Amino acid sequence: MELGDIVVAEWGYNSVTEQPFRFLFEFGYNTETYCIVYKKGCSNMQDSMAFKKEEIRLATEEDKNNISWYLR
Repeated sequence: MELGDIVVAEWGYNSVTEQPFRFLFEFGYNTETYCIVYKKGCSNMQDSMAFKKEEIRLATEEDKNNISWYLR
């Protein structure tokens, strides 16, 4: 993954949809344990989130059409 790639973050369990929580972010960088991602169009720590590396994957075109951009 490269800086700015669109990724899917998937974690936990959403009892309404009965699936994991799933949102799109822009890839930032990896640390030893985590992947840092940003809300769309942002690149500062205030608008970032950290996920375990196994919770992140590159987004497909279908993901981009069906998943929200970020937490509101």
